[in-house]
Amino acid sequence: MGLAMRQVDLERLDRALTTILSPLAHQRCDDWRLAVESSVAELLDGDHVVFGLPRVGVPMHIHSMNVGGQPQRAIQTLFGRLPDLPPDPWLQKAERERLTSNAEVWSRIRAFWRATAGEPAALRRSPFLGEVLTPGHMHDSENIDWSVADGHTALCISYSNVETSVRSRRASPRHAAGPLLRLLLPALKVGVTMRLAHDREVREELTLGRFGLTRREAQIARLLARRATNREIAEQLDVSPHTVRHHIENIFAKLGIHSRRAIASQLA
Repeated sequence: MGLAMRQVDLERLDRALTTILSPLAHQRCDDWRLAVESSVAELLDGDHVVFGLPRVGVPMHIHSMNVGGQPQRAIQTLFGRLPDLPPDPWLQKAERERLTSNAEVWSRIRAFWRATAGEPAALRRSPFLGEVLTPGHMHDSENIDWSVADGHTALCISYSNVETSVRSRRASPRHAAGPLLRLLLPALKVGVTMRLAHDREVREELTLGRFGLTRREAQIARLLARRATNREIAEQLDVSPHTVRHHIENIFAKLGIHSRRAIASQLA
């Protein structure tokens, strides 16, 4: 990649990677997200950081640092995706540019400015400019966006002062924020996958706990919902197929169901 980085920058990069790859070190998902936001902000000299992950029934749940004064609509527009974006033709044009290029690391704000080039009406009529960029003093950004099974994941680092931003590009990793985000992206995908899988299992266990299932029965119920066979369950849990059959009988009785397929609906 050929990045010229100081020792302090390498240490910040190491902290960011360690934090990103330790999603289960925090009991609450939002605590991990705040730790990621803080480490990435420190690494890239960001003024505002927003980290969005899916949550039950919500394609993207926003957590943010240093944007508390922004209205929720403004925060959402930093992360929105078609067709969820507000009716701002220039912001939608910027998003279509990303979708066409299939980019996972990009800059929404710079793409927006490209979309508004030569269109004075945008300065008067763009909700993104009037409700997000101007009141939030956001002049530049770096974004990560990618789709996951339950929705969409995004990380945005934005900068308030364009002059400071330009100067810091020469003196810190800010000048290489795009390449650094591409370096962080694989780790972030691993961290997000681990966290979402963990939270999903906790959710399922709480759901199944309402029916009086033991911990072992809850484990087997989750595997049944994922269409595992008795033999696969026995091998994964290191028990006999006979034991698995016994647990399944108990699970069916407690849930009041008669088929494996019905378990999936209990966990929905």
